[in-house]
Amino acid sequence: MPDQFRTAIADILPSAEAVHERLAVLSNRDRLNVAEFFSGVLPDVDVLISTPGAEALSHDLGALRGIPSVKATSLAGHWTLVGSALHHAGDIRAARGPVQAAVISLELLAGQAEVAATVLATRRDWEVVAVAAAVERTDAAGHMLLSLLGVPVLTPVMLAGTPRGLVFERRIPHSA
Repeated sequence: MPDQFRTAIADILPSAEAVHERLAVLSNRDRLNVAEFFSGVLPDVDVLISTPGAEALSHDLGALRGIPSVKATSLAGHWTLVGSALHHAGDIRAARGPVQAAVISLELLAGQAEVAATVLATRRDWEVVAVAAAVERTDAAGHMLLSLLGVPVLTPVMLAGTPRGLVFERRIPHSA
């Protein structure tokens, strides 16, 4: 299934702007392909945390997995988690030990929203076991910041910036 999504991204390369615009209006088919990919590769989690723009993807993945989703949002410069699952006791149940969470993102760039979501989860004593990004830009700082926090990144599409624009990442064996 990620092959169809990779093809949709390949059609608009090398433009970073076109990739960003495509991700902002993902078709239902592409969003479901990505959600199915994540459903297969994510470890068992108890809750999903969507970053801004990834709410629909997080909802689709939550429906596939049968788990709730909350949203990380920035209000007046301060990050917070919102969602009905936070207010209904029992909606977020840990299957074992602490609550396990995954952060869902459309495009991992600088990593600010993903790191903020990870920090907010940690404040709730949740353990973030992965960040799932539809597209990861390997020339941006996001992956490095998350690796410093010990959080792995899962993605069906890795892109690298070049002087001629974006290309599929070829330096990492599993990404080509």
